[in-house]
Amino acid sequence: MAGEIYIGLMTGTSADSLDCAAVEFSDNELNIIGLKNYDIPSNLKEEISENTRSKELNETLIKDLDLRLGEFFSDRVEKFITSLSLKKEKIEAIGSHGQTIKHEPNSIPPFSLQIGNPQLISNQLGIKTIANFRDDDIAKGGQGAPLSPIFHKEVFAIENKKRVIINIGGITNVSLLGGAKLIGFDTGPGNCLLDIWTKKNKMGNYDNEGSWAKLGTVDQDLLDIMMKDNYFSLEPPKSTGPDYFNLSWLQDCLMKLKREIDPRNTQATLAELTASSLSNSLKRLKIVNENKYVCGGGVHNKFLMSRISFLLGGKCYSTDKLGLDPDYIEAICFAWLAYKRVNNVKFNMSAITGSNEKVFLGKVYLPSR
Repeated sequence: MAGEIYIGLMTGTSADSLDCAAVEFSDNELNIIGLKNYDIPSNLKEEISENTRSKELNETLIKDLDLRLGEFFSDRVEKFITSLSLKKEKIEAIGSHGQTIKHEPNSIPPFSLQIGNPQLISNQLGIKTIANFRDDDIAKGGQGAPLSPIFHKEVFAIENKKRVIINIGGITNVSLLGGAKLIGFDTGPGNCLLDIWTKKNKMGNYDNEGSWAKLGTVDQDLLDIMMKDNYFSLEPPKSTGPDYFNLSWLQDCLMKLKREIDPRNTQATLAELTASSLSNSLKRLKIVNENKYVCGGGVHNKFLMSRISFLLGGKCYSTDKLGLDPDYIEAICFAWLAYKRVNNVKFNMSAITGSNEKVFLGKVYLPSR
C-alpha cells in the first residue's frame, strides 16, 4: 500500500538556507524520497538578522518579512516538488517550522515567534500546511522547545541502549535516549555566536571547519565570564535562542573582560563555550559514557567536534552512522511532526518543555482556494 507524502521545511537560526525533506509514511515507517537545500537571498537574510537582533519587534516590518519569506518558501517548495517529479495532489501536507525571530518562553506573556506565512504557503501551493509548532505547548505552560527530542526518540532509540543525540545548530540541544524517561533541552549556544563573530570580523559567513578558531587560544578569563551567565546554571526544562545569545551578549562579556583580546582568541573561546556548556550539562546529569551522535551544522566544524570529544572523553559520531543525514534531520523531523498533527496525535512534552498537559504540536492551515 502506498504511503502518504509529507514535506518538511527548516531554516536554522543562522538563516543561511532552507532545508527541504520529502518523506513518505507507511505503517508508521518513514522513507526519505528527497532532500534539498536552497540558499536564502541575502536581502532576506539581512532583514531576518536585523529583526532577530532588535530588542523591540516592529510589527510592520515583521508582517512584510513574514509575507516575503512565505513567498520564498512557496517558490522553493514548488521547485523541490518538481525536481522530485511529484504531483502536488499526492502531498498530504507541508510541515513548516518557519524562521525564528524571537523565542521568549519566560517573558510575560510567553511567546515564540516564527515567520514565513503558512497560510500563504497553503494558498499558493494548494497544500495543507502545518506550522506554529510551539504555540500550544507554550499555552500549556511549556517552553515550546526543543521539539526534536521526541523525533530523535522515534528514529534513534533502541530498547535498553542509552544514546545521546546532540543537535548543534545556532543553539545546541540534546536528547537523552534509553533512560527511564526522555530528557531533552537546550544546553546553550551552538554556532550562533561563532557565526556572528566570524561575520563581524569579515572572515566569512561562518568559520569553515573551525579553522579560524583553531588559530586562537582560549582566554580563560573570558570563558569564566561567559559561563557565569544564569542560563547555564538553570535546571531543565529550559530553552534559549540567538535573540538571547547574540552580539550584544558577546560584547557585554568582552566589556567585562576590561582588556583587549585578539579576535582569534575570542573565536577559540566561543568554540570552548559551546563545547563546555554542552559537556557540563551532560556531566551534571552523569551522562558521559553513552554513545554520542551529532547532527546539525556543527558536525562540520572539525575544531568544535574535537573539543567536544576531548571534554567528554570519547569520540562523537555523526548521525550518518545511524542512517540519517545530519544536515536534514530537522527538516525530516518537521515532516514527521506534520504527519502526526494531521493524524491528531498529542504529545506529552512535560519532561522536555515543562508543559502541564498533552499538546498538539502544530496548527493546521488549509488552502483557501
